[in-house]
Amino acid sequence: MAEEGGTRIAINIYAKRTAKGEEVFMPPLVFDIDHIKLLRKWGICGVLSGTLPTAAQQNVFLSVPLRLMLEDVLWLHLNNLADVKLIRQEGHEIMEGITLERGAKLSKIVNDRLNKSFEYQRKFKKDEHIAKLKKIGRINDKTTAEELQRLDKSSNNDQLIESSLFIDIANTSMILRDIRSDSDSLSRDDISNLLFKQYRQAGKMQTYFLYKALRDQGYVLSPGGRFGGKFIAYPGDPLRFHSHLTIQDAIDYHNEPIDLISMISGARLGTTVKKLWVIGGVAEETKETHFFSIEWAGFG
Repeated sequence: MAEEGGTRIAINIYAKRTAKGEEVFMPPLVFDIDHIKLLRKWGICGVLSGTLPTAAQQNVFLSVPLRLMLEDVLWLHLNNLADVKLIRQEGHEIMEGITLERGAKLSKIVNDRLNKSFEYQRKFKKDEHIAKLKKIGRINDKTTAEELQRLDKSSNNDQLIESSLFIDIANTSMILRDIRSDSDSLSRDDISNLLFKQYRQAGKMQTYFLYKALRDQGYVLSPGGRFGGKFIAYPGDPLRFHSHLTIQDAIDYHNEPIDLISMISGARLGTTVKKLWVIGGVAEETKETHFFSIEWAGFG
């Protein structure tokens, strides 16, 4: 897949160390709205996770950041569609390490962004005001700029616009996104190795090949924990299609036994929600991916 206008998805991954000293990745996050729209176009929906700690909302009210699966990040990275930012320090640790000189540069970046926001808001509100004046017949297409300026002055429109500007107060999150991360000094291969290392620790490597094979067939994949699987697969956008497949973790189906208890509970749940229970694996000899589906017949 070619990059859309040269756009690469900015993905933030926070890394923490366990008591044993092992590095563990937190869920990958995407904060940019335009990038989230582009991901949706590419068939990666993720899960919105932004909410207020003191007023947790239901799914329909959640906002950015978008939480991705590690398989999504691997697929995007291997297809050269993502810039993965690896952050190994806590936010307060990064803020404490900012020097005065570096802080002044970051402050200028934040102020420039705020001024740009003001310019956009002024233009939007003036255009909105002109549209309202045209609608009530106060002005028309022949109205000159001087006449419009006199009208604005008499109604104190400029003062009203200035008083209504939204001020985005600088906070830690705003500053952190402008700070170079650990991944800036890592090569693309280094990031690939880190992602694969985390994936091998979290589960079976073959599961990624199931993910890739399903994506190559046009399926849209989402986390499947609530349906007793690794993924749920949609034939298109989840807002337009019902999911018929619950995908399990990959197994070595020639040598590895199927857990019958898991199969029975998964198949019964799958029948209730109208989903096939799908298992799959990668053949060692041919490296081909194979899928098998299980469902109840004559039940319920």
